[in-house]
Amino acid sequence: MGVRVTSECDSLNTLTICDVNKTQLNAAIAFNDENYIAVWSDERFGSSWYYRVVAARITTAGVVLDTGICLGNGGEQREFRPDIAYDGNRCLVVWYHDLTPYGVYGRFVNNSCQPEDSIITIAQTAYYSSINPRIAFDGTNYLVVFNDKPGNYYNIYGQIVSPEGNLIGSKILIATDGINQRYPDVIWDNHFYVIVWGEGLSGIKGQRVDADGHCINSSFQISNNTPYTRYQPSIAVSDTNYLVVWCENRDTQHDIYGNIDQTIGIKENEPKHVSQAYLGPTIFSGPLKLPKGKTCKVFDITGRAVMPHHIKPGVYFIGIDGNITHKVVKIR
Repeated sequence: MGVRVTSECDSLNTLTICDVNKTQLNAAIAFNDENYIAVWSDERFGSSWYYRVVAARITTAGVVLDTGICLGNGGEQREFRPDIAYDGNRCLVVWYHDLTPYGVYGRFVNNSCQPEDSIITIAQTAYYSSINPRIAFDGTNYLVVFNDKPGNYYNIYGQIVSPEGNLIGSKILIATDGINQRYPDVIWDNHFYVIVWGEGLSGIKGQRVDADGHCINSSFQISNNTPYTRYQPSIAVSDTNYLVVWCENRDTQHDIYGNIDQTIGIKENEPKHVSQAYLGPTIFSGPLKLPKGKTCKVFDITGRAVMPHHIKPGVYFIGIDGNITHKVVKIR
């Protein structure tokens, strides 16, 4: 089922997306600049406990255009927890398969809700259950994050995938700490990816990852340390900060809590003083020219120091003699 809401979050008429025989679960949705595309796991195509990932278009007026188009393999499968992201041309749908071969798989869906190209093997996994893949697009590539359990505990991994369906680089280890890390979610905030997950039974943590798949600094705590059970976080981003929400069990009641403290941009403990010590252009191309005879550092948008002669197009901050003195934009 689905429900439309106004911009003020007032409910409109509930619409039925799929109510055929047997069970449908694990719904996710994306907008492709024309229609919504919903994906879910559907039990109607085989025996009980066998599920296939399907997709359907819904117009902005709430008209369901498809009955559910199968995306995965034929026959009796166990395809669960799909997620979907749009790259400006088509969508990539990902899911996990808990029959051998275990792993995370994906397939592109065009704007007519038709599957394109072959199924992509994004990652083979050691474990079969609760892999929980999530996906985000950064304007160039996708990042797919997921669980795996190669030993006694679940870890969080990632894999970059191009819009052509090619795996870029190797599998990324995002979180491992001798404790279960499960149910990741991921967003792209126009600067870097932010991944959140449940850690153990009571913690919600996060990690920033750049577009090349490198973890930025160490993971950070999102929830407090009180001994309540917390799980299944989700993250969204505004122009200034993130909101992370999760389910929390207090006194046998399951409620929803959140944290909005994490901000975007240079770390708050970086010096903020701005002066006229840097006299170069605000917008430039080619090499970055720094004043001679001074101690200079260059920081990217995350607050990380970078080598001036290695910077790519983007926004940077120049530190001179211990103070941030200028914001510059490299265009090529």
